[in-house]
Amino acid sequence: MNTRLSWFQQFQSSAIIMYCLQICIVLSGTTLGLYFLGFHSFIVPVTLGVIATALTDFDDRLSIRLRNLLYVCVLFFSVSSILDFLYPYKLLFIFYLSLSSAGFILLGALGQRYATISFGTILLSIYTMFGLGEYDIWYFQPSCFVLGALWYGFTSILFYLIKPTLPVQDNLSRCFLQIAEVLNAKARLFDPDNVNNVEHLLYELSLKNSDVIPSLNTTKASLLTRLKASRANKNTIYWLNLYFLAQDIHEQASANYLHYEQIHQNFSRTDLIFRFQKNIRLQAQACQQLAYCILHRQPYQPDPITAQALAHLHASLQEWMANNPQNIEVKNLQLILSNLDSVQERFSHVQDLDHSQQQAYQQHIDNLNLLDDDIHGWHDLWLKLKQHLSPESALFRHAVRIAFVFAMGYAISLLPFAKNGYWILLTSLFVCQMRYFATKSRLKMRTLGTILGVLLGIPILYFVPSVEGQLLLTIIFGVCFFYLSAKKYAMATLMATLMVLLIFNLKGAGYAVILPRIVDTLLGCFIAWFAVNVIWPDWDFRNISKTIQKSSAATLHYFDAVVEQYLHGKTNSIDYRRARRSAHNAQTELSSMISSLSTEPEPDQTLIQHAFRYLVYSHSQLSYISALGSHREQVQDQQVLELLQWCQSTLDEVLIQQKPLNPEKIQQKLFEIQTLSTEEMRSNHLQLVLKQISLLLETLAELIQLRTQLIQAEIK
Repeated sequence: MNTRLSWFQQFQSSAIIMYCLQICIVLSGTTLGLYFLGFHSFIVPVTLGVIATALTDFDDRLSIRLRNLLYVCVLFFSVSSILDFLYPYKLLFIFYLSLSSAGFILLGALGQRYATISFGTILLSIYTMFGLGEYDIWYFQPSCFVLGALWYGFTSILFYLIKPTLPVQDNLSRCFLQIAEVLNAKARLFDPDNVNNVEHLLYELSLKNSDVIPSLNTTKASLLTRLKASRANKNTIYWLNLYFLAQDIHEQASANYLHYEQIHQNFSRTDLIFRFQKNIRLQAQACQQLAYCILHRQPYQPDPITAQALAHLHASLQEWMANNPQNIEVKNLQLILSNLDSVQERFSHVQDLDHSQQQAYQQHIDNLNLLDDDIHGWHDLWLKLKQHLSPESALFRHAVRIAFVFAMGYAISLLPFAKNGYWILLTSLFVCQMRYFATKSRLKMRTLGTILGVLLGIPILYFVPSVEGQLLLTIIFGVCFFYLSAKKYAMATLMATLMVLLIFNLKGAGYAVILPRIVDTLLGCFIAWFAVNVIWPDWDFRNISKTIQKSSAATLHYFDAVVEQYLHGKTNSIDYRRARRSAHNAQTELSSMISSLSTEPEPDQTLIQHAFRYLVYSHSQLSYISALGSHREQVQDQQVLELLQWCQSTLDEVLIQQKPLNPEKIQQKLFEIQTLSTEEMRSNHLQLVLKQISLLLETLAELIQLRTQLIQAEIK
């Protein structure tokens, strides 16, 4: 009995399983349900309406979900009806289809919610073409689309009411799991056998660190929409406290206090770095355990082994210092130990977060209200749109490409050989992405998935001739498609191909669409590839200097916020959290750009190597600042403050104003820092500040050199 209860609790705590269950119910209603009720002609358009609506689904509070559903129904009916009226007038049809699709893409400037609704509406435009000319009553197909939207919306709201906090729990859980990945990647740097691949490990660490940021952003959006409701319950405030905890632990996990090569040089024959590695991995396990507790609504209990291992590390370090009093490099390990202590302290007080829910509600709203992308009036709406009405905007360029792709694709579909030419548009829509790298990867996966789907579809149509069996398989393939769409795109395309083949077989056209499906897929992929290569191509080689400048500016703005708190005292203000978040977002964008360089046309391997090394040094600079941020408190020592401010102004001059670096001045300041560090009267906290300043200055010359090499080699 306990086993069954445990299984049921895990089932209802899994967001993806609950979502698959919802999709299964929805598709069962639009296929088997309509079939057994005798509404056979409704199955295809209602199912297509459901699929388009599912792709507009967005986690939000109840009132916004209802409003979004209203928008979707109005848009679906309007767009489908307009296309039906324009169908006999081919030139007007192409003109409207292209311009309206570009306009919907630009609506994505208003926020992610509107971007998803717009994409679903564009998809619905293509689905409309599936049934043009087949129905006697013009409003039959638009009404079926609306019926599908309402059916999906009803089930979505029902599942939301059953588990309203499940998306928040799932997002928070993912945050802590990815922070655990960061800690595990960091633990590898404390392996004494990894002597010659430190830069490679640091690059992997930067990629793991970049994975955390999108999850934090998604979690923020989930929390924000719930806290904007008329009242927030204690659970929502508790999730908010955990979100802030994830931010703080991520900052500490990102912190770096030394050059890792020095660990192997000084401590590879001791048990110290093994103990550090063990403690970092134990804290990664603590993150994983907390993620599990969040997802399953269980109280978190710190593992006593973690505290015991940390105590043993303290004892071992003290013993080593007593035996080696002249070794000053051990101070670096003391800084890392201090950071481990701080993270352990946070884990030991996780249960207290449940008791801190009585804090002022407005204070929570103020703290969370970071980069709120909701529209606040017509003026705000115009400002959001205006900044994207220029070729300088990637969204505008993408909208123009989509307009071209749709015009070209539909024109080809009018040719005699392209009987089901709307597959060209469908393929182009899914393949044509905003960035070249994303489009190129989609090309391969879409083609592979389609061909495999067709090859598997032929025997399925032959061995499962019954309508009921094919409808059942449609449900299964549909659920698999939505499950895999965000995980494995090629497999998702395979499932979508099988699902559509079975749906079209209801019209008696199952085998007839097999060969055209392959040809149209290849044509759609070619048109999408042509568009991203010719129309303002967003090759990342062309954006190196802009992305580097943006990342440097965000990192230094974060550094400014940290220095401000060393001058006036620690706070968790909105400005500080915004600066920290923006710096990590910009670093994630830089990491994504550099990771995709090898897929660019005619890649320069030397340039790619410089880019990877630049990412390592850029991430190191951010990690040094994160270390300062995680230990920020007011400093009274004027010499230390002057050095901190001098470092701040120097970074600004060479990285933002691009003034030449003065190596002699840097060496002079490093010598001054070394002199101050040897004074016994300096506290551990001041030693930390001095160490981080020296790390920032020591890596600055190499960072500048790599940046110069990248910008000089950039394609103009």
